[in-house]
Amino acid sequence: MNEVSTLEGWREYVDASYERPLPVGRDELAAMTFGDRAIYNVARARYSQAGAFVKTPQYRAFQRATRERIYLNQSRRVGKLGLILSGEPGQGKTTTLLEVGKEHELRRRHTNHPVAADGNIPVIYVAVPAQCTAKALLQEFARFFALPTLTRMTYGALLDMVANAMRRCSTELVLIDDVHHLDLRYRQNVEASDMLKQLSERCGGTFVYAGIAVEATGLLSGTREGQIRKRFELHTAGPFKISSKQGQSDWGDLLLAVEDSLCLLQQRPGAILAAAKALHRLTNGEIGLLKDLLQLAAYRAIEDGSEELDLAEFEHEVERRQANKQSARL
Repeated sequence: MNEVSTLEGWREYVDASYERPLPVGRDELAAMTFGDRAIYNVARARYSQAGAFVKTPQYRAFQRATRERIYLNQSRRVGKLGLILSGEPGQGKTTTLLEVGKEHELRRRHTNHPVAADGNIPVIYVAVPAQCTAKALLQEFARFFALPTLTRMTYGALLDMVANAMRRCSTELVLIDDVHHLDLRYRQNVEASDMLKQLSERCGGTFVYAGIAVEATGLLSGTREGQIRKRFELHTAGPFKISSKQGQSDWGDLLLAVEDSLCLLQQRPGAILAAAKALHRLTNGEIGLLKDLLQLAAYRAIEDGSEELDLAEFEHEVERRQANKQSARL
């Protein structure tokens, strides 16, 4: 499996398709050979972990905003619009970024759009390395395109090479992850941030940033505040709240979608809602923690043959945590 921050890895990610295994009865599962049963269980796990993407209201809003900006930027030479996705760890920022890019590229392919023609690269994904300089970040772009670089290449030569590649490949969407590494309290990061602006002006792509607490990095304050805030719309990936009816409904929809993705043979659809409050307390409404918790519980249900979530265990875990907190206070 190649890194998604390379063209080979990105294409591998976009092309990957995980079909949902057909449900079977308990008797049919028991009648399978050890090998066939193992293959079936692996297929269920792969579908749950990589094939079943849950489109939350936050995701749909971000996807719509991305489409709008790609459309508006098509005829702009300067002042291109962009997006920033900010939030704490575990809120699905990277997953959202990748899925938005994947869906865009697949949509271009399925409609035979010119940017998806052979030799073109409609979407690129780059992760900002820690303590990066402008040249180091440009080299990450070059690495995605598999462009040959030399240590003695100047900043200007690297910028020209990357910008030319993006124009030749008709790149429409530029996904830049881990942008919190561009903390503008450090001069080298200021230069890297300025480089992204230069690159944006030289190519036709829509730039989309994602990172942890981007508001605290300086990208949205100081001398750059007006420039960035006017062109980049900020979206915040946060935990689900259940203090309102709409929040409870959104949380319930998420639970139902994840429950369905687990492919447990004896899980009654909708049964998970009985543990909605317990699951929220255990995960604080974070989608990453929720998926990890439920996928682990599903694995155990497959291993012990019960083929359904132990909902009572979630309630017991809440009680255990409360008891531990009380003991710690004494």
